Amino acid sequence: MHDTYTLFGTQGCGSTIVAAALALTAFPWGYEEVDYTQDGPERDRLLALNPLGQVPTLVLPNDEVMTESAAIILLLHDRAPHAELAPPGGSPLLPRFLRWLLFINAEIYPTFTYADHPQRWQPQAAGAEQLKNAVMAYRERLLQQLNAAAGAAGPWFLGKSFSALDLYVAVMCHWRPGRAWFRQHCPRLYAIAERVEQRPELNALLSAQFDGVAPLES
Repeated sequence: MHDTYTLFGTQGCGSTIVAAALALTAFPWGYEEVDYTQDGPERDRLLALNPLGQVPTLVLPNDEVMTESAAIILLLHDRAPHAELAPPGGSPLLPRFLRWLLFINAEIYPTFTYADHPQRWQPQAAGAEQLKNAVMAYRERLLQQLNAAAGAAGPWFLGKSFSALDLYVAVMCHWRPGRAWFRQHCPRLYAIAERVEQRPELNALLSAQFDGVAPLES
């Protein structure tokens, strides 16, 4: 038994959301960079913890393994409500928070599964390209729906209340279709991302995660 959380992640990926959340909790935590696409000892260690070989994978102080960023966020909120990762129980904002947290994870995230490597699902080159284009167009519609749901009065997704939704937005604005697209088509999300990146406790972490990293998905 120890008091340190250990996050297995990949630079610029969804593990960045959990890294930012851990920074806000002020819990002691460590980070292990893993290229989950390359065979080797690092990936073998990740696979031993998470057979899907995905990040984020979080090892808790009691050595229990957590996966799935939404589940991790909710656990960290339960243990560190001072980090304001979610509205408190009974808050009128809680249903909205839960809705859009699951929307991001259940609707937007799968578009990367299918568009990153469409040949896995459609072996023929022409069909793979068609699948990729269709999924990316669908992702853009989902992101615009998320943008419309963001609090117009700002400064955060839930309006005046910061939450982990803002961490998701800040990270996703670095992914395809890219920051220029977000600035033009999802200005509320883009503004939230900029505010998150300006937070002193997150600025260095986010800069390090995305320095020199191309937008996810080629």
